[in-house]
Amino acid sequence: MLWTRYLVILFGLLWPLQINRHAAAFEEEQLIGWKGETYNVKQISATSPQSTGPWIETVSWVPRAFIYHQFLTPEECDHLIELAKPKLERSMVVGTDKDLIDDIRTSYSASIGYGETKVVALIEERIARWTHLPIRHQEPMEVLRYVNGQKYDAHWDWFDDDEVAKAKGSNRMATVLMYLSDVDPKAGGETALPLAIPLDRDTQSVDGRGYSECAGRMGISIRPRKGRLERV
Repeated sequence: MLWTRYLVILFGLLWPLQINRHAAAFEEEQLIGWKGETYNVKQISATSPQSTGPWIETVSWVPRAFIYHQFLTPEECDHLIELAKPKLERSMVVGTDKDLIDDIRTSYSASIGYGETKVVALIEERIARWTHLPIRHQEPMEVLRYVNGQKYDAHWDWFDDDEVAKAKGSNRMATVLMYLSDVDPKAGGETALPLAIPLDRDTQSVDGRGYSECAGRMGISIRPRKGRLERV
């Protein structure tokens, strides 16, 4: 079966990130010392009727991984694809000295400049509001195109060597993936997080059922859905 997967990857540079304390799925006091003042977290599963609109799903807490469902509109997805198509080149692997072509990464990619269009600027601002990372602390968007058999093997988006990180500008503290196209569930195209521990497979999008052969062997795998955003 032929398929093509488009996604956008964006990295946040190492700056303080605010975490919403109320993301945990339990009640906690809003004001210390004020007994009875609690915040009831709304419980929504990936299969519930309430999940038809935009909503955020926590799929792993170790390490932290979230899915923002319907983050992009179909028109925004198509706009980013059309911007990238004329620029697509073989994806590179970041090395200690220079970027290289390597068989561990066989996709094609294209960079999109900061605020290249009004649509891009709006998406950048939306990402900044959700991640609490200002646009100036983000790397430019990179659109990736995968077709049958193309891949990016398991890797880190983080430099262990501090000197290498400094040479590249800074280290990365967050990765944002935006899926621009759908793929048949049986055809593959998932993003695998092999070290992630799922919170509750039975009620989540990462239920482990119906994945392709190379996905779901360990950790969690996330299926591509047009407009979906993943942050790790």
